[in-house]
Amino acid sequence: MLLALAWQDHAVIVIYLIGMIAFGAYLSRRQSSNDEYFLAGRNMPWFAVGMSVIASLLSSLTYLSEPGEVWKSGVTHIFGKMLAIPLEMLIVWCFCIPFMMRFRYTSAYEYLGGRFGPSARRLGASLFILMVVLWMGFVVLLSAKALARVSDLPIPASVSNVFKNVGVAEPESSARLLVVILTVGTVATIYTMLGGLRAVIWTDVVQVVLLVGGGLFTIGFVAVTTNSSLADWYSSATQHLAASDNPHALPLFSMDPFVRATVVTVALNMCIWHVCTHVGNQMTVQRYFSTSDAKAARRSFVTGSLLGVGINLMLVVLGLAVLYFYFGQGIPIDRGLVSDKEQSLIFPTFAVSRLPAGCGGAILAALLAAAMSSIDSGINSIATVLASERKRNSKTETTSNVGEAKRITLLAGTLITFAAYGLSFLPSTWGVVDAMPRTFNAITAPLGGLFLVGMFLPRVGEKAVIGGVALGLATSVGLGYFELLAPTLAAWGFSVPERSLSFTWIMPCSLTVTFIASLLLSLSSPTTPKDVAGLTWVTRNATPNKEASLEKLPTTKD
Repeated sequence: MLLALAWQDHAVIVIYLIGMIAFGAYLSRRQSSNDEYFLAGRNMPWFAVGMSVIASLLSSLTYLSEPGEVWKSGVTHIFGKMLAIPLEMLIVWCFCIPFMMRFRYTSAYEYLGGRFGPSARRLGASLFILMVVLWMGFVVLLSAKALARVSDLPIPASVSNVFKNVGVAEPESSARLLVVILTVGTVATIYTMLGGLRAVIWTDVVQVVLLVGGGLFTIGFVAVTTNSSLADWYSSATQHLAASDNPHALPLFSMDPFVRATVVTVALNMCIWHVCTHVGNQMTVQRYFSTSDAKAARRSFVTGSLLGVGINLMLVVLGLAVLYFYFGQGIPIDRGLVSDKEQSLIFPTFAVSRLPAGCGGAILAALLAAAMSSIDSGINSIATVLASERKRNSKTETTSNVGEAKRITLLAGTLITFAAYGLSFLPSTWGVVDAMPRTFNAITAPLGGLFLVGMFLPRVGEKAVIGGVALGLATSVGLGYFELLAPTLAAWGFSVPERSLSFTWIMPCSLTVTFIASLLLSLSSPTTPKDVAGLTWVTRNATPNKEASLEKLPTTKD
């Protein structure tokens, strides 16, 4: 099937794909109720939930982009991520988890209905679905590009001719990309549809093991075969940046907002992303809802956070090792890759070209695992949200809507798969790191801001927060696509800067606009906000109103 791989590599990939579907089918026998399908019976072990959270959030984007980023900025990019961790952990531990775990919700957007009203709830659910379709589509696309680029998947001439006849550039490459996209999307959709959240979480655990194992094996392989150490790798990375025509080592900070990134802005960007994700993203919140209480949810969070730190550090070391193997030894990158344009493909290319037979397939299986650990979470979360919304709007009371959720899961997987191919037409000049805040992360801050306004600004009502979110989303889109909008603005007579704002400022600016606009609109609105007893941080201990449908968890010592 894959000409660039040995039969052992084929076997590893096929066994992995079949194994995921078989595991989902095995767990499908337990899907008899809503709580079991959507929340795994609310009794998942905290360590499994923690591993699942980090598997969902890292995905193949991190698995490919972090080693590739070493070629562009050395180790300075990871410094920014590490700088953000203490603050984001403090905020999530102290505020986000204990607040959200007070509610026995299935969908996080039920909170918005109680806090603001039905329009805010629909807005939150809609933004989430749009974000996940773009996010998972991007994950599938990047994984498919890597697999299609390094595997030389043979494509029948009849299939290539279809693309050629409709005027697609490079028809064979486009056909190969579509085949891989369909394979990845189909497998993830099938086992998620069959097994529900329990299958998602346990397959994520398996996928974390594959991801970490593949990275550690590659690091050890380079160390043994080149008789080198981390000190040699770091020195080689420093020399590579110095020899680059456009070195991108990140400065600590810069007052110039047009600088691509600094350590401080990366830290700020990552902190905002994690906080918004832990309150407004159903993929994350649903996992905490699957635990028994707030104490278990906090354990899951710490487990995921520490595991995330370890995996990110491992991926940076992996990037240093691969950089040394090629640049440090003066070896051209295999398969004609260019380091300043295709950084994200260097690691899988190395695995296929240099690792022993079978190991390259294992690395590609780990890449698939990293992609599917996010895709299954996104698909399951979309199904959960839509089923919850349909149940709320239904006039008849149903005890179980698992069958409907499985149909929605199939539809969500199909949408994500086709979105992946649509995203392949994004500007080729955008790297992975640069493209994320311009696609799905353009929604992350406004969506997270919707929840944070609800938590911390008690006087803001529904109309004000909807206006604030709309302005925050406009800020994300305007800043992210400024380069594409600038010629039109200039033609209309506007004075526009020659460069666009750094991508690291998109989420901070969007969240700030959401907060300030919501507050200002609430001050100018004559409407009195609804009763918020029990629904904001300040009023969390007050008696909840009847509309909120607030059900307290069993008392815990958290």
